[in-house]
Amino acid sequence: MATATTPKEQAGTIIPPPAGEKTPARTPAAPRGRSRWPIALGLALVAVAGGALATRSAALRADSRPTTPLYRVVRAPLPITIKAHGALESGKNREIVNKVEGQTTILFIVPDGTIAKAGDLLCELDSSAIRDKLITQRITIEQARSDLASAIKTREVAEFSLREYEGGTYPQARQNAEIALKTAETNLDQALGRFAWSSRMHEQGFVAKSQMVADQDAKMNSEITLDRTKGQIHVLEDYTRRKRVIELSASVQKARSDELAKQAKLNLEVTRQRKYEGLLEACKMTAPIDGLVVHANDSMMRFSSSPEIIQEGTTVRENQTLLRIPDVSLMRVNAKLDEAVVSRAAPGQAVRIRVDALPGAVLPGKVLSVQNMSDPVNRDFPEARFYTTMISVEGATTALRPGMAAKVEILASEAQGVLAVPMRAVLQARGESFVYVGGADGAMLRRGVRLGGANEEMIEVVEGLGEGEVVSLDPMAVMTEDEKRQAFAAIEAPTADDWR
Repeated sequence: MATATTPKEQAGTIIPPPAGEKTPARTPAAPRGRSRWPIALGLALVAVAGGALATRSAALRADSRPTTPLYRVVRAPLPITIKAHGALESGKNREIVNKVEGQTTILFIVPDGTIAKAGDLLCELDSSAIRDKLITQRITIEQARSDLASAIKTREVAEFSLREYEGGTYPQARQNAEIALKTAETNLDQALGRFAWSSRMHEQGFVAKSQMVADQDAKMNSEITLDRTKGQIHVLEDYTRRKRVIELSASVQKARSDELAKQAKLNLEVTRQRKYEGLLEACKMTAPIDGLVVHANDSMMRFSSSPEIIQEGTTVRENQTLLRIPDVSLMRVNAKLDEAVVSRAAPGQAVRIRVDALPGAVLPGKVLSVQNMSDPVNRDFPEARFYTTMISVEGATTALRPGMAAKVEILASEAQGVLAVPMRAVLQARGESFVYVGGADGAMLRRGVRLGGANEEMIEVVEGLGEGEVVSLDPMAVMTEDEKRQAFAAIEAPTADDWR
């Protein structure tokens, strides 16, 4: 709107509107004559009258303008920011983690926010089930030790039997067989000599035939005895000895294997006992360092319908973090960005942080990371998708504590020298964006615009406005009823014919 106002206009500032009067009805134009003189005279009169009427009409139109504030468009920097909420946490924590397998119940835990000294008892879990297992395990270990002792004796007996056979039984049997062989050979030599002598004597008539036959039988028996003795030695060497050594060696191997199995079982049971003893010790958690103790409750659990608050009586699982001792000098904000704006956030962007517990304080920060996947869907708000974004707090004070609520404003980008107007100066209807611009005659004219980036207060106008023009900050007030009906009339639902 053109401004012939007394207040001095300032670029990029809001201009107060002047009061106006009602606009009179437009005067109809005079009819044309046929002769040139009357026409010229008429035109002159019309011009004079028209000028007066135009001056009067413009004044009346100017006086009838709605009393809306105006804004002069200028080129200026436009910061594009993202606002979100989050909670403070420490970037470096000493975590107290539950090392007890399965699920256990908290019997005792220090209050949230306790200042602890190194070695102080922070949390104790129910250990009754572990104590029962430990008693049973000790009995099992004693039985395993007894079984191992028995297996050792069996192995020793088997090894002794093998040594006994190889060093005693077999050499003795071999020696007896060799003695028997020597005896059989001697007996055979004697029998052969007697048979030869009796044969010569029988031929000379000095010995009866029966004596010769008896000596012959004695020779044959000695030969048979010698052959049997040699056969016994062959069986002893090639069969009996080898068979017995294999049997005794197998017994030794079996006894050794059984002993190793019993030893392994005992070692396993001892390891299990040590594990139970370790679990029993793990039921009592002490502070590793001095510091502020914080319960490891998820900052988003307050939005859950079934929060799992860490307190006495709560059932906890293995490897669950129960407590943290944070380093308050390295604080960060765990912020949740909506899916509509997360694509504009990136590591390294500057951030302004406001903590509810420190009214008026603005802390600088920087985006550390933006999670690629959204957080688990909340059952109470299934349509919402949030992405965890970590933001460092630079120059953190000792007054900050984990869990404090924080508001963050991320500077996503900053355009330089762009034309921008306040958000309230722009209307959008039926897919079109438009503003009301002050005309040369003081009228407010509707004009379509193409928009660019924006923050919560200002929006860039890429096309449709020029520097120095003024726009209404209350466009609804300058719209006629016709324009309102055309712009904001309800859009009819499509019919079946529309899809054909």
